[in-house]
Amino acid sequence: FDLTCYALWRTASVAIPQDFSKRDVFIRSIGRRLLNEITSQGMISKSSIETLNSSSQKTLMLTDTVPCIIEILNLFQSTNYCTNYRLGDKNDVERTGLNVFDQLDDEEISSPSGAGSVNCLVSVFDPAALGGALQITGEGSRFAPDFVGPTLAAVWERVGGEGVVAVSFESYFVDPVYRPNPKDFFPNERFYQFTIARK
Repeated sequence: FDLTCYALWRTASVAIPQDFSKRDVFIRSIGRRLLNEITSQGMISKSSIETLNSSSQKTLMLTDTVPCIIEILNLFQSTNYCTNYRLGDKNDVERTGLNVFDQLDDEEISSPSGAGSVNCLVSVFDPAALGGALQITGEGSRFAPDFVGPTLAAVWERVGGEGVVAVSFESYFVDPVYRPNPKDFFPNERFYQFTIARK
């Protein structure tokens, strides 16, 4: 799987050379297709599917999306895409898992002024495409295999409503052990920082 992901992304990087907006469309379309497949196959609960399909009924409430996000992360874990995950900041026990968002976050994102944004941290441990992503990154490209980031972004975009919510994210590779030699880098975690904002 890792080699296949590497080959697919290398091919895509040649087909979409240095056009970052088209590369973003490519990655996000993978996330949307994965999310559509997850919902059409009934791989998550009916309540999460209802949350995903209720975008036109109300404004985005981030607290409502947490169970759906957790189910999708559990799905990645149960299919052996990753060994574990963490939703939220590891240094803030009160803002992890089901409590990653609170009422203040909902108020910020649904602000009438439209200027609100909320950050969310997600860590995925030992993802199946980690080797391919590290290889491509080592070759000097940030266009690396990713499935979790675009799928979670698709959740918030879908619940928030098309054209209403913008979700941007960056991912980083984390080595849990400090090593003084920068060439001794053995990451086992892909760390995501999402910013969810009204357009």
